[in-house]
Amino acid sequence: MVNERSKLESFAIYLLLIVGSAVMFYPFLFQVMASIGSNKDYYDSILLPIPTEINLDRYVSLFQNNLIFRYFINTALRSIYYIAVTCFVSLIASYVFTKLRFKGRDTVFVIFLTSMMIPGQVTLIPTYLLFARFPMLGGNDWLGQGGHGMIDTWGALLLGSGIVNIAAIFLVKQTMESIPFEYEEAARIDGAGVFWTIFGIYLPMVRAVLAVIVITTFITIWNDYLWPLVAINNPNIQVINTGVTSLLTTMMQSGQVPEYPDFFALTAIVVLPPILVYLLLQRNFIQGYAMAGIKG
Repeated sequence: MVNERSKLESFAIYLLLIVGSAVMFYPFLFQVMASIGSNKDYYDSILLPIPTEINLDRYVSLFQNNLIFRYFINTALRSIYYIAVTCFVSLIASYVFTKLRFKGRDTVFVIFLTSMMIPGQVTLIPTYLLFARFPMLGGNDWLGQGGHGMIDTWGALLLGSGIVNIAAIFLVKQTMESIPFEYEEAARIDGAGVFWTIFGIYLPMVRAVLAVIVITTFITIWNDYLWPLVAINNPNIQVINTGVTSLLTTMMQSGQVPEYPDFFALTAIVVLPPILVYLLLQRNFIQGYAMAGIKG
């Protein structure tokens, strides 16, 4: 009876997972098939735009488009910057909250954790005003009046989404707490300083958790849409998500009928980097979360 029930539960679980996977995979399959077919195949489709003839010219033209290429470069540079800063800050902050002893350490960390409960949409307008009224930049005087501050600049792109990731600090801190302090004592005896201890001793031990941070940070920044939409109007520094929206909006406002298969090809390329990053680091993904839940 127990075995039959277990088999029935397993069948129901796998069936649910298969149906859920099919539902999640359908939009991606739709856009890929639409992007390699003709416009007629797309407009004649009912469930899937099955191409009568495979055509990759759209992808070739996208790679030759300087504007699209600039959007990709801007997004890639921004993602790499946030990955580097997030990993660096997470390592330093985790070391401070784990290995150093000072009054109020745990209270400060709890305050940091409570800030995770504040949605990013709540701080969007204050953040915008802070960057728009930044003194002595973008034509502003020392009171932050008269110009646009850091809005519509690389400063807004590189600082507006925050350089302190509390969730990343929490993951690294949980892992560092499981590392015996004797490793640091041995390094100090050998003459290692604070930074060599952090990056030479602790960094290799928490690299699985850093892989988790790299994946989540890259996907978050690569898919970031709201802040670049609010803060950036200059087409030279737009990211790929706002750039695609801007192109589509411009075409529709000018009365042109958008070639949706072209945009499907572009979005198919856009989702490819996060998939590749996850596939490259997936071996460390589960291991990193497992390490974060273990304390020595």
